[in-house]
Amino acid sequence: MSHAVEIKNLYWKYPSFQGKENPWVINGLNFSVNNGEVLGITGPSGAGKTTLCRLILGVLPHGTKIPFRQVNNHIRGTIQVLGKTITHVNESANEVDGIHLGQLEGVGILSPQVGMILQDPENQFLQMSLLHELAFGLSLQGIELGEMKDRASRALDMVGLGYLWSDAEYIHPLDLSGGQKQRAAIAAFLALSPEVLIMDEPTSDLDPLGKHEIIQTVRRLKEDKGMTIILVEHDPELLYMFCDRIALMDNGQIVTVAEPRIFYTQKDLLEEHGVYSFDVTRVAISAGVGDLHHIPVLVEDMVSLLKPLKRTLKALPVSQPTQENIIQVSNLRYRYQDGTEALRGVNLTINRGDMVALLGINGSGKTTLAKILAGIYPLGSGKATILGQDLSLRNVRKKIPHTVGYVFQNPDHQLFTRRVYNEIAYGLENLGILSQERDAIIRKTLEIVGLSEFMEEDPLFLGKGQRQRLAVASVLAMGPEILIVDEPTTGQDFRMISGIMNLLEELHQQNKTIVIITHDINLVANHCTRAVVMLDGIVTFDGDPRDLFANPSILEHTHLRSPQSVRLSLAMREINPEYPILLNAEEWIAALRP
Repeated sequence: MSHAVEIKNLYWKYPSFQGKENPWVINGLNFSVNNGEVLGITGPSGAGKTTLCRLILGVLPHGTKIPFRQVNNHIRGTIQVLGKTITHVNESANEVDGIHLGQLEGVGILSPQVGMILQDPENQFLQMSLLHELAFGLSLQGIELGEMKDRASRALDMVGLGYLWSDAEYIHPLDLSGGQKQRAAIAAFLALSPEVLIMDEPTSDLDPLGKHEIIQTVRRLKEDKGMTIILVEHDPELLYMFCDRIALMDNGQIVTVAEPRIFYTQKDLLEEHGVYSFDVTRVAISAGVGDLHHIPVLVEDMVSLLKPLKRTLKALPVSQPTQENIIQVSNLRYRYQDGTEALRGVNLTINRGDMVALLGINGSGKTTLAKILAGIYPLGSGKATILGQDLSLRNVRKKIPHTVGYVFQNPDHQLFTRRVYNEIAYGLENLGILSQERDAIIRKTLEIVGLSEFMEEDPLFLGKGQRQRLAVASVLAMGPEILIVDEPTTGQDFRMISGIMNLLEELHQQNKTIVIITHDINLVANHCTRAVVMLDGIVTFDGDPRDLFANPSILEHTHLRSPQSVRLSLAMREINPEYPILLNAEEWIAALRP
C-alpha cells in the first residue's frame, strides 16, 4: 500500500530564546500514513502531537529561521508527503573544521494539497468577513469567482453552517460562537479540496452535536473523495468510530500503532502514557469480568460478559446537597447589542456546596449566564443575587470578583504576564497574601496542574493545553467562594483532567460552590452532583446527572449523549430491570465487587 505520509528517523527541537538548549520534541520518530487512511494520533499533553502535525505540513522547519551552522542541532531525518520530499536533512553536508553541520533540503509547504486545522480557530482567521475567509485560499489559487462562491457555499454546508451563507459577507468570524468558529475554519480548508487534511483536536471546543457534524463530514471526505486524514484527538469514542488505525505518541516518539479495537484493549499501556481507555474496558479489567482474550471495548461486548452472571447490583447511596441558596436567578433575560436574545427567562437556584455542570449546545446561553453571575456582563432584565447581593447594583458587581472566580474558555483572553509564576502571583498579591504564603500556594498549584517545570517560562510559549491549565490555576489559587470554570478540560489528557478536577473536588470538599460550563459528559458523570441544561436561552433540565443521562427524550431534545457507563446500565436494564443507573467506571467497579 502506498503512503501519503512517510517519516524516517525524524528529530526536531525548537530554537531557544533564553540561552539554554531545548530538548528534542520529536525524538527519532518513524511513522507512515497510508493513502486514503484516517489515522488517529493520541497521547498526553506535551507529547509532540501538534509539533508533528506542523512538521508534516512543512511549517516546521521551513517557516522558522535556523542558523546555517545549527541545522543538525535542530532537525534531522526525512519527511515525504504525497511522494514529494518536503523536508530532508543532508547531515554530511557543509563540513566546517571536520564537523558536518548539515543542510536543510525539501520543497517545504505543499499548499493546497495539504491543509491543517488548528486547535484554536481564532489563530487561523485572516479576514474581516466569513465570506472572505472562505474565499481567501481560493483567491490565491486564482479560482474564478463563480466557482469560488460555489465551493465556499458547499464547504459551509458540509460543516453544518449552510444557514450562514446568505449573510456570510456581513459576519465577522470572531463574532461566531466557539463551535461555529471551528467549523468555519474547517470549511475554509475544505473549500480548497486538499488531498491530506491534518486536524489538530478540531472538536475540542464543540458540543456533542457539533462533534457529530464534523466527524460525519470527515467520514464523507474519506468515503467520497478518498482523502487522507490525520486526526489528533483525546476522545476515545471518536477515534474508535472513525479511524482505521490509531497511534499512541509520547515523548516525541510513536509508542504503538494498532487498529482501534486492539489499541483500546491495552489499558495499562494507555494509562501509563496519559490516554483514556473505555469505561467498559476499565471496569472489566478492574472487576475481573471476562479474561485477557475477551477484553471489552464496546457496550455490547460488556453486556455479553455480564449477562451470564445473573446478578442484581445495588444502587449506590446518593449524597444530599445543602439547602442554603448562594445564587438565585429569576426570569433573567439578556439581549446583545446586535439584537440576539441570549437569555429568555432563566430561573435557577444554586446551593452552597453544589458542584454544578452547565450543559447545552453552543449558543444556548451558558456563557452569557455565567458572565452575568461573575459580574462581567450587566444584568439585563430580571433578578439575580449572589450571597443575597443584588447584581443589578453596579457597586455590587464591582465587588463580585472577590467572591466569584471566573476562568475563561480561551486562556489567551485571560493570561497577560510574561512569566508563569507571576500569572498566579498577580491575583494573590491583590488579595494581600504575604510573600512566603503566596510562594507556597503558587508552587502547590503549579504542581497540581502539572506546570512546575514551566515556572519561569513565558506563557506565550506554552501549548494551548498548558495555557488552559495555567488560566485555571491562576483563579483556583485565589480560593474564591464561588468558582465558574468555562470548559476547563478542553484539549487535556486524562492525567491533566484528573489534576484539574481533583483540585476542584478539593475546593468542593471545603464547601465551595463550583459551576463548570462543559461539553464533557464524562466529566459530569464523574464529578458533578447536579446538571443544568440550557437550550435556546432557557433552562430545560435541572437535576441529578443520573436522571439526565438515563432519559433518552431529554438527551435527544438537548442534543446530548449519555456516557458509556450509563449506556451499559440501560442495556443491562433491558435484561434485568432491577439494575441501577451507574454513572461511571468507578461506580461499576464498586457495584461489581462481591
